[in-house]
Order: sequence, then structure tokens, then C-alpha cells
Amino acid sequence: MIRLKKAVHILKDEGTGGLLRKVWTKKSDYIDRLRTNRKLRSIHVITRRQRARQKQYTFEKNVKFSIITPLYNTPKAYLVELIKSLEKQTYSDWELCLADGSDCRHSYVKRICLRWCNKDPRIIYKKLKENKGISWNTNACIKLSGGQYLGLLDHDDILHESALFEMMIQINENGADFLYSDEAKFSGKVKNAAGFNFKPGFGKDELRSHNYICHFTVFSRELLKKAGGGFRSEFDGSQDHDMVLRLTEKAEKIVHIPKVLYYWRVHPESVSMNLDAKNYAVDAAVRAVQEQLDRTGEIGIVESNLPYQTIYRNRYQITDKDSRVALLIHGMDSMQEYGDFVEKVRNITSYKNLIFIPIVEEDKKTFGHMLNRAVEQCGAEYIVVMDIACIPLNAGWIDEMLMYAQRKDVAAVAPKILFKNNTIAYAGAALDKDREDKIRYLCQGMPDTEQGYEAILRYVRNTTAVCRTCFMIERSKLRKLKGFREDLQGYEEIDLSLKAVRRGYWNVWTCFASVQLIKDSIDDNVRRDAKKFAKVWKSELKQGDPFYHVQWKELKLV
Repeated sequence: MIRLKKAVHILKDEGTGGLLRKVWTKKSDYIDRLRTNRKLRSIHVITRRQRARQKQYTFEKNVKFSIITPLYNTPKAYLVELIKSLEKQTYSDWELCLADGSDCRHSYVKRICLRWCNKDPRIIYKKLKENKGISWNTNACIKLSGGQYLGLLDHDDILHESALFEMMIQINENGADFLYSDEAKFSGKVKNAAGFNFKPGFGKDELRSHNYICHFTVFSRELLKKAGGGFRSEFDGSQDHDMVLRLTEKAEKIVHIPKVLYYWRVHPESVSMNLDAKNYAVDAAVRAVQEQLDRTGEIGIVESNLPYQTIYRNRYQITDKDSRVALLIHGMDSMQEYGDFVEKVRNITSYKNLIFIPIVEEDKKTFGHMLNRAVEQCGAEYIVVMDIACIPLNAGWIDEMLMYAQRKDVAAVAPKILFKNNTIAYAGAALDKDREDKIRYLCQGMPDTEQGYEAILRYVRNTTAVCRTCFMIERSKLRKLKGFREDLQGYEEIDLSLKAVRRGYWNVWTCFASVQLIKDSIDDNVRRDAKKFAKVWKSELKQGDPFYHVQWKELKLV
């Protein structure tokens, strides 16, 4: 049982990745939070039976993992704990590659490593003649390695005992060439880990917004070659972010394992504890994302989204500022209401090449049919579907969506939608098989003043589905997706979003475009064809939403 005094220290000083950052004053609050902490900590513990089963498990395809760990003046206790975490792995085909750039005052690092090398031939050690920085030292580790897959482990961190076993499962079952897991921060003992980071699946735009992938990262040697080889010294401080950007550009199968397999130690010298002392890391990350834009031929500017230093905002250049945007307005009660709406939106919006088309409900005509007819008649390059109860909150809302909608790999783009009381109405939509309508709106009801779990409300990210309240899509892509389905009432935009995902497009949510919904509900009408929708998208519902973590749901984080 965690003592109350100690629990307050955990809540106040360590946090849980945005989950437990308040100091609670009521006894009931303390008890609830202690229970949550215990539940979180139990997530990553395996039983004796599981441990034995994993050690005895026979894989169809065996691979060797090379764990890449550059050393520099590593504290004795940290180094020993790291090595022991490898020795405890339930999958045994690994090698630990250690390149040591420590100075002469830390000669004990060499002695400890050589002692362990004598015990276990899987540990490979090299003393470097000089310390040339994190990237150079890491590349020295890679040169020592011989495994088919490489895993990155920092010199002061620890691997979960099932880390390599879980990676092997995905390599065998899914042919993954790039893998990553959830992680937890700790100081002191791992059993007291409190900073749990439950991550979404891979999202190109989320990775450009921040390096959420981080640890534990594993990738094939072949993929490393495709990505141009090792780490680059010009990105020291954010060399991992640069590497992940390059690797995911070339990867054929990216897999996120939604389990805590890595423990990131928090101490005064770590980036997570003392970012101000390492501003160069932020500068390097901005340059890494900027170079990806340049490398892929996308014109834009990358900058920190202050006050969030490690969250980045990408301002893409709109290639054709004369593109016509058609706003398809639905939900009106009268043409007077429509006229007032058009005037108000024009006065607010800085983008001027707009046309407005009212979607008037007709007997025996579905919403999908009316949208398809309006799209064919409008002649605009871009379509915005919008509820008349929405009012834009920033002048550049069209530009913010257009800069993403113009990209060849993006289908639908949606803004942040607020209720009239300034709480979140929509910040992305996820599939949820346990709900009657099978759809969950992320962060709904959360005050707009809050940043959300892991600052989820403060950056552009990918989402499974958009919302008919307001979203944009390029007309040519709408045609490729065969328009809106006309026999799936209440799910027209959800179905469109899922068709886009199947075709390899990204759907995007941007917090930099905002609208306010001057009514109490985001969906006035009950989704009529829930059973049919569940049948049409059965496989997607079964496998779960990649952008909605099971622990977000379990702990009601998002």
C-alpha cells in the first residue's frame, strides 16, 4: 500500500504523462488516485507463468536483436541496471552493443562493461578514443552490431523483460520493419514508475508535431539502409526524431505495440527533467522536421508552438491561393437564417474565394445524396461540409485546413469544434465497438483551456474520422472515393473517412482552425444505420482504432 504522503509526492513531482498533475485535497480524491496509480503500475507486470511461457515460446522466424547503447560517464548503478534488464529478457537472441565515450574520470565504466562481457558473450564493448557526440557514438555501436533488427536503448534507461519477446511477435505475425511501444518515466525504482505514456498508432502528421514515438524503437537493418544509414551529428539532441522521420518514410510495415516496454529514467541531467539546459535539442528537432518537408518537396515553415517548446507547428504554403472553396451548409431552418450565416462567415474569414451552397432537406432524399448532388454542381476545387450552427473563431480557419487538404496524401481535414460553453465538442473521432453508435468523439466535454492528455489538444494530428459539423476535402479526392454513401444514414462522413484510410490517405485534425457550435449537441439526429455501419466496417471495428489507445478508454484520459 502506497503511503498517503508518498502518493502526494508522486502526484506533484512525477506526474503520469499528464494524468495525475493535480495535488488533491479530499481524502476520496487521494484514494481514487492511489487506485489509479496501482492500476497503471499493474499494467506492465507479467506473472511467473507468463514469464515461463515466453521463455519457452518457439517462433517460426528467429531474428537477432542488436541493442544499441552509447555510453558516456554513465553512473555505475544505472549501467548495471541497464545490463540486468537485458539479462532478464524472455527472448534470448540478442546482443548488447556498447560504445564507450566516457572520460578518464569515469574509467569504471570500462571495468564494469568488461566484467559483464566475461560473463556473457552477447555483450559487446568498445572503448572509443574520444567522445564525438551522441550520433557519432551511436553509429559506433551500430558498427559493432550484427543483428537483423536494431533497438535503441539510452545508457540510463531500462527495458521491460518482455520487450524483445513482444517485438518478435509482431515481426513474425505482421512482418513489421519498424516498431515502437509505450513507455513510462521513473526515478528511483521501476516499480514506482508514474509517467505512463500511452501512445497512438503511427501518424505522419503527429510525428511532425512532436516525437511521440521516442522509446522503445526497433527497426530492421535493411530499413536503416533504405533510410540512408546511421544517425546524423548535425541533429544531435534530437537525433532520434530525425532518425524516426527518415525510417518511417521508407518503412513498409509500422507497428505500435500498446504496452509499456521501456522505462525512461528521470534525473537532473536528462532532457525530460531539464529541457531548458538543452535548448539545442529543440532547435535540432525543428530542423529535422523542416528537412523532411524539404526532402519530400513540401513547401512550409516549421517552428515551436510556444509555449510548448517540443510541440511543432508546420505552416505549409498554400500552392494555389485562388482555389475556390465551396461551403455546403446544412441544418438550416430558413433562408433568412442562411443569409445571416453567409454574411457572418464572410466577415470573419480572411480567405475570400468562397461560394456558399445551401443543403435543403428533401423528402425521400438522403443526406449523402444531397451532398453528392451539391458537390457535382458547385465546380469548386475544395469542399467544406458545415453545420449552420457553426461560427468560425479565427480568420484563417479556411487556410489552416486548406494547407493540409491540398496535400496529395491527405483526404479529410477537420477543425477544433467547441460547444457554446467553450468545452470540446470534437477533437477527432475514433471507432469504438462498445458504443451503441460505434463512434467516440475524443476529448468531448473537456474545457478548451486544458491541454489534454500528453497535450493532445495542442498539436495537429491524424484521426480516423472527421465530423459533419465541419470538415474540408478536395473535390478530386472525393470523386476517387466515390463520394458520400447514400444508404448509410448518419454515417456518411464516417464512412467517407474510413474509405480514405483504406485507400492510404491520412485524415487530419488541426487545433489551429477553430469553430464554435452554438447548440448543445454535435449530432442532433440519432445515427440511424448503426447496425449496417457495424456490418460494413466489421474488420476495422474488431481490430480497434489505431488513434484511440485502449488505456485512454480504460482510464478515461481522452
